[in-house]
Amino acid sequence: MKTLIVPVVLACLLHAGRAVAAEPAANSTPAPTASTVPDRAGFLYTYLEHTSQYRDTVFSIDAYKPFGSPSRAIRPFVDVFANDDTRTGGGIVPQTLNDNYAGLAVGMQFTNAAGLRAFVQGGATTKIGSIAATPSGGDLRGGLEYYREWGGAARRQAAYGNFFGDGIYYSRYHDLQFYEQLEIGSTPPTQSHPVTLFARGVLAMDTHPYFYGNYAEMTLGVRLTPFGLRGPAIELGGVAGTYLRGNLLPIGISKNYVDFRPTISYGVNI
Repeated sequence: MKTLIVPVVLACLLHAGRAVAAEPAANSTPAPTASTVPDRAGFLYTYLEHTSQYRDTVFSIDAYKPFGSPSRAIRPFVDVFANDDTRTGGGIVPQTLNDNYAGLAVGMQFTNAAGLRAFVQGGATTKIGSIAATPSGGDLRGGLEYYREWGGAARRQAAYGNFFGDGIYYSRYHDLQFYEQLEIGSTPPTQSHPVTLFARGVLAMDTHPYFYGNYAEMTLGVRLTPFGLRGPAIELGGVAGTYLRGNLLPIGISKNYVDFRPTISYGVNI
């Protein structure tokens, strides 16, 4: 159910490439240097996802921007984020995904070319509407994220794959949450063939069972990019999942479930 948080990390962890300065030839334009190449290591990601299982629609936006020299592995950053859904009660399980709040934070991060990001950030949040997991107040979160990909159009291969995993502590929930995702696709998106068929497996765990954040899912779906690879993406996915651990679920929620999740998402480096 955290499916659309992953593409933001997918793209923002690819910023580790560096400008290579070359000795200019006579009467040529000097090659770009670290001071002339725009710093686009930040990322803005937003999505709108409907879940037929819970008859709920979730909106989320997250924009973070590091500062300082792009060649440094350790950099400060600022993060602006918001999350809301269309139901005033109930909604998606796990409950942390239908929280209604907005926040602003500053932090420090470490990144490397292998796809690892370690970060810690602190700030403040305010609730949106009358329903939120916790009142407005301070917010501290931090942990590790890792992303790796292979295949795809860039490598002239007919299939692609990627893995994303994280472990993050959220003071808002007093909870340590883990999320692991593996996705493979048979047809990578291109300008001339903007359709991707994919399969995605997810395992999520946390330290507090009362958020119902322990589950496993398998998704089969199609992703469309009708506006080009730089435009919004449309995803249609069929999901089969099961809640893990033996805690009691809310009334009307089954341990095993199926779901249909149409999604619109957009991400861009900033």
